[in-house]
Amino acid sequence: MNVEILNAPLLKALLDGTIPFHEVMNAFDIRTSIAFNLPSSIYGFTYVSRKGNYHLILNGNVNFKTQCEVFLHEIKHILNDIPERSYFIGLDMQHTQIENEADKTAEEIIEYRTINLSKK
Repeated sequence: MNVEILNAPLLKALLDGTIPFHEVMNAFDIRTSIAFNLPSSIYGFTYVSRKGNYHLILNGNVNFKTQCEVFLHEIKHILNDIPERSYFIGLDMQHTQIENEADKTAEEIIEYRTINLSKK
């Protein structure tokens, strides 16, 4: 498991749950939106605006579980991938290493959260 990402202040604040979701996201300059006009093949994406804010867009036509997985996938990009690359874009990158790593990270976070909730 990639424990390093769990120690990121953003993810710690989200998993802790004591601060409202939108306050956490705003504190990290991340704007989240649900879009209902995306094709079914696009679950979500992230980009950085000219003002330096992250925008995380989720497809509103997929189920809540999928939205949660995509959200965590995109958070991995915000924390690890976007800061390391000056520019990358692609809505058809599903099978690249960067996308596979983000999928794996999202799965691990969900598993970690599930295990820790069951201990309470």
